[in-house]
Amino acid sequence: MSKRALLVGINQFQGRPEWLLRGCVNDSHAMSQLLKEYYAFQGDEIYTILDSDANAQNIRDGLSWLLSDYSGDGKDVRLFHIASHGTQVAANAEDDDEDDKLDEVIVPYDHDWNNPFTDDLLRETFAPIPDGVNFTFLADCCHSGSINKDLFPAEMDVRPRRVDPPGEMLARIQALNDARFSAEAQWIESAYNQALEGLSFSERRGKERGLKEQLKALFYKEKKKMVEGERHVLLAACEDVQTAADAFIDGSYRGAFTWSLGKAISEANGNLTYGDLHEQSMQALKAGGYSQNPQLVCADERRGLRFLSPLG
Repeated sequence: MSKRALLVGINQFQGRPEWLLRGCVNDSHAMSQLLKEYYAFQGDEIYTILDSDANAQNIRDGLSWLLSDYSGDGKDVRLFHIASHGTQVAANAEDDDEDDKLDEVIVPYDHDWNNPFTDDLLRETFAPIPDGVNFTFLADCCHSGSINKDLFPAEMDVRPRRVDPPGEMLARIQALNDARFSAEAQWIESAYNQALEGLSFSERRGKERGLKEQLKALFYKEKKKMVEGERHVLLAACEDVQTAADAFIDGSYRGAFTWSLGKAISEANGNLTYGDLHEQSMQALKAGGYSQNPQLVCADERRGLRFLSPLG
């Protein structure tokens, strides 16, 4: 058995003082402590990259370290946690794997709009992971280029973990998002009507409760391809049209999502499943007044697997 974790936290961005965040480095330190305290990670099993060290090349090198030297016994565990900004870019015209022609992007210290760190690059990096490895990706950042922003009361002291693309690209992204949301609504309505077709009134009442939310989740599962849902686990801070909050919580600046994960883990003494972690994270965020809905993308059987436990 082998365990490794790559933790990336970026508050400062090269030449972009207006992008400053305040809780990302704290998130990396907090996640390191959780891994040591509840999941028996040793210091040399955790690689942390912060601020100016977290440039695109160093993140790639960190991922190379993370996704190597497996024991091959079906008991390998790997975790990638990133706290930073996220955004979207309009995909290249020849990039036909994107139904909505948008690429999700994580923002390194030296972010370059002309050479972004896209979900395509992440998929290529994650694809060779052997089947017996439990790989978990925790993303505490937004993945949206939409101009629709969540609004928080001023007293919450919140900054969004998202940067807006340049003007021309932002307009193109907004048009693509509008088209995608229209397609989503039509797909859900059609699937909803098909699921209830031919049922009696009482049967419809019994089945329709929660059906649209289930269909929406299925739609997003089919659309979101940052990791292969049948092989790995993605826990993301919010839906791709929402804001991941960087906020002052319990006496320090934190990412609301990473804070909610830590709260759930500590309250359960580390003994909880991926499904439990997702649900308790969602409840903590709601109780704290945060409108973001964390997303869990994985095969159904992984939901019942203990967080960061080996598959074998």
